[in-house]
Amino acid sequence: MRRASLRSSLAGTFALAATLLALPAAGQALAAPGPALTVDVAADRHAISPEIYGMSYADPTLADELRLPVNRWGGNYTDRYNWRIDTWSTGRDWFFENISGCWSACAGEPPADPSQGYRRILDGDRATGAQTLLTLPMVGWVARQAGYAHPLPCSYPRSLFPDQDRWDTEWLPPSASACGNGRDDGDWITTNDPNVASTPSTAQLSSDWIADITARYGAGAVRWYGLGNEPALWNDTHVDVHPQPTTSGELRDKTIALARAAKQADPSGLTLGLSEWGWPAYFASAAEQQGQPDPAKPAGVPLVGWFLDQLRAAGEADGKRLLDYLDLHYYQQMTVNDAPGSTAVTRSLWDPSYTDESWIDQRIALLPRMHAWIADHYPGTKVALSEYDLSIGDPVLDTVIQADTLGILARERVDLAARWSPPKAGEAQANAFRLYRNYDGAGGRFGDTWVRSVSADQATVAVYGAARSDDGAITIAVVNKSGQTRSTPLTLAGAERAVTTAQAWQWSGAAPGARPVRVADVAFGGSATTLELPAHSLTMVVVPGDTRTPPPDEPARPLPTAPGQPADPPANGPTPGGATPGGRRPATVPPLPLADRVGLPSAKRCVRAATLKFRVRSPTTRRLLSARVAIGRRALTLGGRGLTRPVVLRGLPRSGAFTVKVRLRLAGERRTTVAHRRYQRCR
Repeated sequence: MRRASLRSSLAGTFALAATLLALPAAGQALAAPGPALTVDVAADRHAISPEIYGMSYADPTLADELRLPVNRWGGNYTDRYNWRIDTWSTGRDWFFENISGCWSACAGEPPADPSQGYRRILDGDRATGAQTLLTLPMVGWVARQAGYAHPLPCSYPRSLFPDQDRWDTEWLPPSASACGNGRDDGDWITTNDPNVASTPSTAQLSSDWIADITARYGAGAVRWYGLGNEPALWNDTHVDVHPQPTTSGELRDKTIALARAAKQADPSGLTLGLSEWGWPAYFASAAEQQGQPDPAKPAGVPLVGWFLDQLRAAGEADGKRLLDYLDLHYYQQMTVNDAPGSTAVTRSLWDPSYTDESWIDQRIALLPRMHAWIADHYPGTKVALSEYDLSIGDPVLDTVIQADTLGILARERVDLAARWSPPKAGEAQANAFRLYRNYDGAGGRFGDTWVRSVSADQATVAVYGAARSDDGAITIAVVNKSGQTRSTPLTLAGAERAVTTAQAWQWSGAAPGARPVRVADVAFGGSATTLELPAHSLTMVVVPGDTRTPPPDEPARPLPTAPGQPADPPANGPTPGGATPGGRRPATVPPLPLADRVGLPSAKRCVRAATLKFRVRSPTTRRLLSARVAIGRRALTLGGRGLTRPVVLRGLPRSGAFTVKVRLRLAGERRTTVAHRRYQRCR
């Protein structure tokens, strides 16, 4: 079947659209029926973090266009970076060579100011408006001397190890190549001296680096600090300096030391850790995986949970939080050859009924699992995927997969994400990011408050809806994963006013290099319409609004019934067919908003008094155990008799709007209940 393609048309063409985005062209097959889509703007509302749209080493042109929120400087090299000489070791990735950060600009000579290397990172992010996520080295060794031209300093020079399997012949003929791959007849060379090309480092190196950044740019120049990179692979990636597999104890001690150094040097900075590479490393240290002793962690205890326990205990001892984000790296393990035409790889992010089709062959449900680990071991920690890539090697399918991934990150309440090896501005996958950050070429964005969005067949057509707070618009991202044109019904529920028409933009795999284009307006009959979706396409439907969207009333995050084995899907996310495993449908919206049921005062009128007084109560028949009431960063914790007294919030903002957040713990429930309400001060 030919792929249907929609293009911008004359205004007269727009008037022809009744309930379809477009009609099939002459000679094309009629669209196949698509699954029913439902977006309920009044249900399952929660804030969407803008930091989920981040990248690592972003193309500056695309970063500027998207107003990229996060740009990460990380990866294997950064764990060996010596900021004092602006040089890193490439490790196993490229013959264990020391390369200067100004390699292409130094002309073979040392720079007058080595700090210009890292300053290029920060200056580049400032130019595009992105905030920097900076990885701090943690492996324990950094580059000793800089390399500005061949032959480069390296850990396995020919002069010391003449018999190696491979040599760096990228720039030099084999006879002149000075650096080898560290292997002799397939085995690692273990007699090397790490001091040949590297020097020991501690957390003090990073502390001094942060101090240098602060002196040059002021406090808060870097928002996030990554604590090392993929420790379970150190004995492979950095075998020249760390030949032994990492133990849980080493991981704990180095992470705590580096977190303390970062927090002391920059109290406003936020830290990310564990930053492990993939599935096996979430459960066992490198030492455990290789059958070696690992006395610090009890055998069989998942590493992530144990790690969170250790960081929580250390933070409590210090009187401050040391770890702000649980950070994992995630790469799907299939290729386009394993499952031709399949976009099912995204199900491993969220679906507890899905068994991963790669060698993992288990139910991953990564994001609900991360939320459960946090709830059980270090509540309040945020969720990050500072490296991820679910691409399978097909440009069109990869664009569809990336768009689906971003919608899932929004729905599953991820706090930060950075795509590894992100697309350039002219590549097809850039359109997946444009769908959410610049669908109209004029800065049009997906909303910032999630609303319930359900597809009757998520595997065929996915839907992601969000309200936009600045203009009240409802934005609906629709991802047709199938290779057929689909005629798909869409119902918009919960709207406070009648909807008659909406605007739409679309990208199709038939023209992968083209940007999303404006297509015919979508006409609604009552609250329903039908979308014509080209094969492998992305569509943004924008229902205009004229009022500001109130903040979300967040439902509690679902937890698995047993640690490490999710049993229920996210309460605010769809499953194929719109039902949860076991046939349960999403609960109906209660008669009263959650904020009313927990006792928050009405916000129908502006607040004139300098205080806000109310009594916290349980929203259900379960007994209230404790409550935490917060305005911004100020919070009040209640328990015991304190729950029987009225809450008096003093020192309210003198003008503008403010949000009160109440978090409740109820008897017999493992998860907390969270309610929000936004108030406006009287002028």
